[in-house]
Amino acid sequence: MAMECSGEGAQAAWVVVVGISMLSCVILWRCFKGNNKGAAPPSWPVVGMLPTILVHLHDLYEWSTQMVIDCGGTLDVKTPWIGHMFSLFTIDPKNIEYIVKTKFANFPRGAYFRSICSDLLGHGILNVDGQEWVEARKMISSVFHSQAYKNHLIHTLDELVKCRLIPAAEAACESGSTVDLQRLLVRFTFEHICVVGFGCETHDFESGEMEEVAKALEEAEEATLHRFTVPSTVWKAARMLGVGWEAKLSKSLLVTREFVDALVSIRRKEMAAGGGALPRRHDLLSKLMQMERNTSTDKELRDTCISAVLAGKDTSSVALCWFFWLLFHHPVVQHNILLEIRGIMQRSSGENKYEFTVNEVKEMQYLHAALTESLRLYPSLPLNFKAVKEDEVLPDGRRLKKGTSLVFSIYGMGRAESIWGSDCREFKPERWMREGVFVEESNAGRYPVFNGGPRVCLGKDFAYLQMKWVAALLLYRYRMEVVNDVEVEPKLGMNLFMKNGLLVTLHPRQSPSFDDADKN
Repeated sequence: MAMECSGEGAQAAWVVVVGISMLSCVILWRCFKGNNKGAAPPSWPVVGMLPTILVHLHDLYEWSTQMVIDCGGTLDVKTPWIGHMFSLFTIDPKNIEYIVKTKFANFPRGAYFRSICSDLLGHGILNVDGQEWVEARKMISSVFHSQAYKNHLIHTLDELVKCRLIPAAEAACESGSTVDLQRLLVRFTFEHICVVGFGCETHDFESGEMEEVAKALEEAEEATLHRFTVPSTVWKAARMLGVGWEAKLSKSLLVTREFVDALVSIRRKEMAAGGGALPRRHDLLSKLMQMERNTSTDKELRDTCISAVLAGKDTSSVALCWFFWLLFHHPVVQHNILLEIRGIMQRSSGENKYEFTVNEVKEMQYLHAALTESLRLYPSLPLNFKAVKEDEVLPDGRRLKKGTSLVFSIYGMGRAESIWGSDCREFKPERWMREGVFVEESNAGRYPVFNGGPRVCLGKDFAYLQMKWVAALLLYRYRMEVVNDVEVEPKLGMNLFMKNGLLVTLHPRQSPSFDDADKN
């Protein structure tokens, strides 16, 4: 009898296994087969559209872009009932302007986003809503708009370019070796944000500790990203068990927190010794700690600084990588940028030179347009997550229930003919120029690269200054050749990194003007 039951149980188990296998094959076949134009991805009982999304993780940005365009600009996403995920995906400019500006207060980060990013961001400005966000924004804004802090940003940028970026580029140029431009730029912007955010010194970057912190932050971001690809019940269970990506997240956060906590402790001691002041320090952490109304705990200071570092650590470097890659494929644009730079340098100094002033960089209108156009096609932050605070109706007529999570694709918007015309996938800086002057997009719904409305990026102006400074200097000094062109593709992440980096060789320009290759 026992053997009969065992045999029947085994047979039943085989039936279940075979059934699940067949169902999985059908799902995967349907996912790979694709969808008819205008049709949404297939939705399945219990799991919704999740299988289709997982199959397309390798090309999520392009696939989701085509999908939402085929569906008219907005797609209702069916999500698993076993864990909350986003429910609406849009690239409609009217919807986006309504979300980020018109009804900003009704579209916060939301519980879904805050829950996923809570371990990484804590209560930093990137992960809070309501009055908590208002207070955090006021504090950081007051620092960003102080002239002393602005001067500090510019001084440290110039110093790091001269003593860190250029020596590294010169070494690669002289040796003729291949260099990963993405890695070089990411390291540079990380060092700069550590100086202006934490008050680190240039010599600190020669130690292995900073390399460890940089790696820990990258791993923490990557692990946090994985939470967006699975139902919340899955990653929360993994966190509780301490396995998989959650184990990596826990380990990397420990390194990051210990580093920042140590800096906060040092500043506390310096303030005590200086009678509550830090007159020689102009970094964000020091400025925040000296504010009269600031009663932040050490943890709150840590969360604020980590948010600030993550907001500025990779965005500029990622943008510059895509910019240089586009210039490699558009030599005429590169030639025009060099013409502009040479003209400005000759007017300003009467002779060619390799160093720029702030005013000279600000004069570079065509370079500004080229960077803006590059960001249109390859935004540093490809997706933006929001939630619905109260029941809402979008401009396109869609009704959203309280608690709904949604995503708008900045990457997808740059590839929509309905927004940018039939040449939307072409790199054309001229679309931003009017009579030789850069003209900014005033519609927050058409170009939300730096967010928009009340949450518009506080560091936008400096980000442009930093990108223009670095781009102009590298272009003026070196001619770049991309080595791994066929391998260049976006990597799924919070920032739009290149999956395989950007391998280049650097060659000194024969003069600070042009090489023949730039005119082709």
